[in-house]
Amino acid sequence: MDPPAGARLVELERAWAGRLSGRLGRPLYVYEKLPSSLDALAALAGAGAPEGTCVLAESQGAGRGRRGRSWASQPGASLLLALLLRPRLAPERGGLVSLAAALALVRAARPFGIRLKVKWPNDVLHDGRKLAGILPEARLAGSAYRFLALGVGINVHQTPGDFPPALRGQASSLDLAAGRRLGRGELLAAYLSELEILLSALEAGELAKLLDDWRAAWPHRGRQARDEAGRELVLEDVDEWGGLVVTGPEGVETLVAGDLDLACDAARGPELDLRAGDASIDGDEGV
Repeated sequence: MDPPAGARLVELERAWAGRLSGRLGRPLYVYEKLPSSLDALAALAGAGAPEGTCVLAESQGAGRGRRGRSWASQPGASLLLALLLRPRLAPERGGLVSLAAALALVRAARPFGIRLKVKWPNDVLHDGRKLAGILPEARLAGSAYRFLALGVGINVHQTPGDFPPALRGQASSLDLAAGRRLGRGELLAAYLSELEILLSALEAGELAKLLDDWRAAWPHRGRQARDEAGRELVLEDVDEWGGLVVTGPEGVETLVAGDLDLACDAARGPELDLRAGDASIDGDEGV
């Protein structure tokens, strides 16, 4: 199994791999530039790469997010990673992997003094501003996973001036949240460690605590939102499959995907363009 072609940053690989404590991130490939870390990981998976293989790119030429949206980031400012998983789960429960991936960042940030929130189904926020997002891409064999490539984009070193003017009130980074410059290798190790704990619990059927912890980091319960069809919805809960339970004009229903605009609440302040599944903000989901 040969790694993807491209300029590898071997010293950075060694430094970051030396911080890892679990099985995720082994082997670890770090590239100066790739078209897409997800595409590179998919090629490795097809050649038999082990679970836990991780590909990172300092910059990408064809990063992508949900619904075919493009993605861009300044070189070296983010953690742009694709992680190979082979979940011992029914694919119908794949939504829970996205919840776990977002919650893992919430947990990993706490020792750095950062309090993050989640937004269903795939975003991580600080003070209502996006700083990370998740994009899972599954390959199935019948009714089971062949593999799942989990793309994660995390803004780390961006400053307000790095974002387009229209997005400066909507995007953030971990450095901005912490008020100091953080180490990306340390963050990567903390994130992969927390993710491994959560995925192990998920595969062991320990759903209750994972969902309770995710709900505790979710500030939008009871909020009003509007879906792509213009329907007014109330966000009620997440279910044991990772779906979003809402109350709409036809009563209670469960959403498994979609774009939702949160209604402006004067008491909480506006939350502009924070759409579930939107990868338009730098550092959101493109991997």
